[in-house]
Amino acid sequence: MLGLLCLLLAAGPTGCARQADEPRHVLTVLGPWTGREAESFGALLDRFEERNEGVRVDYQGTTATREVLLSGVLAGAPPDVAVLPVLGDLADYVQRNQLRRLDEDIVEDDEYGGPWLSQPTGMSERYWLPVKVDLKSIVWYEKGRSPGTAAREDVARWCIGMGSDATSGWPGSDWIEDILLQRSGADDYDAWATGEMAWTADPVVDAWRTWGAFMSGDDRAAETALTTDHRGPEDGNGLLFDPDRDCDLEHQGSFARSLYGDEAPRADFVASPLLLPGADGQSDVREVSGDFAAMFKESAQARALMRFLASLEAQRAWATGVDPPFFSAHRGVTQEAYPEGDTVSRRIVREFRQAERLCLDASDVMPPAIRRIFHEKVLEFLADPRQDPVRLLEQIQRVKEGLPEDTPWLRRACG
Repeated sequence: MLGLLCLLLAAGPTGCARQADEPRHVLTVLGPWTGREAESFGALLDRFEERNEGVRVDYQGTTATREVLLSGVLAGAPPDVAVLPVLGDLADYVQRNQLRRLDEDIVEDDEYGGPWLSQPTGMSERYWLPVKVDLKSIVWYEKGRSPGTAAREDVARWCIGMGSDATSGWPGSDWIEDILLQRSGADDYDAWATGEMAWTADPVVDAWRTWGAFMSGDDRAAETALTTDHRGPEDGNGLLFDPDRDCDLEHQGSFARSLYGDEAPRADFVASPLLLPGADGQSDVREVSGDFAAMFKESAQARALMRFLASLEAQRAWATGVDPPFFSAHRGVTQEAYPEGDTVSRRIVREFRQAERLCLDASDVMPPAIRRIFHEKVLEFLADPRQDPVRLLEQIQRVKEGLPEDTPWLRRACG
C-alpha cells in the first residue's frame, strides 16, 4: 500500500523519494578539533555517513574536551564516541566502567605498533584507538631563516605561551618532558611517565633546572610566557607569525601549522634535540602525542564508526583531506601518501618512522590528578624560574603517593 501511494505521489513536489523519511540513527561525537581541523574531521564523517545509510553523525569540537565530557558523563548523557588527547583520562574511565570494549580485531599490533596501543597495567582488552598523531620533538621556524644552534642559550628568540583555556601550563610541561627525554633518554623518561620514577629523582630535577635556567636568560621571558596564549592572537597566524612579537622559534607540536593559518606554507622545522637547552644533539628519540577515540555508548552504529576510524581508508584521508594535513600512526600511511610538494609533512612522517624510539607525551599518560598538578606547578615555577624546583616536585610527589592503590598507570609510554 505504501509503495502504491508513493507511485501516486511521485509527480508531486515531495513524492516518496525518501519513502524512508524515517529518522536516522544519530551518533554524537565529541572531539578536540575546531576550525580547519574540525572541517577535515567533518569531511571524514561525511564519508562514513555515505557508507552507512540511516546514520547521521553530530560532531562537537571543543578545546575543553575533558570538562565537556566529564559533564556529560556525570549527567548520564555522554557522547557515543569521544576523542581525547589524554590516555590517563581514558584509563580512568575504564576503571569507572564508563568505556565500552572494542572488537578484538579492530586494530592490529602490526598496523600500529610503537607506543600507540599502550594500555594500563593488567588490562588486556582494548578500549581506544589512535585516530590522529603528532610529533612533539620539533621546533618551528620561518623558511629562509636559519635557526642556528645559538638559540639553545637565547630565550628571547623563542615564541612561548602558557595560556590554553582550562589546561594552561601544558606547553611548559612539553618543554620539560622533551628536555628530560633528550638529556636522560627513553628509559628514564618511560619510568617517570609510568609512575616508576619519583618526581624528585635526578633526571626530573635536572630537566626542571635546565628549563628554569633557560627561561631565566631574559628578565621578561617567563612573565611574557605566563601572559601569552600558545595559539597567538585571536584571528592571527600563531605566535611564530605574530607581527607584534620579535621571536623566530617555537617548540610546538606538528599540529602548530593549523595555528599558522595562511602563513603555514612558510613554516619549516628541525628536530628539537638540535636546539633545546641541554639536549643531546645526536638524540634519536622523539616525543609524540595522539588523539584517541573511545566508545562511551555501545551500539552497532558506534562500533561501525570506530572500525571506520581505524581503517586504512580513513587514516589515509588525513594525508590529503586537509591543508595542513593530519598525521596517522597507521604503518600503511607512508610519506608517499602526502602530496609530493609537501616536503614538510613528508619529513615529519620520516621523523615518526626513523626515530629509534617514540615516547608518548608524559603528562597525557599520567593519571588526571598528576597531570593537573604538573601543569599547575609549571605555572608556579615560571613565576620565578630561578627558584630551585625541588619544593614544587616534592608537592607533586606527595600527590602521587596519595593516589589510591588501584589508580591505573600505563604499562609503557615509549615504544
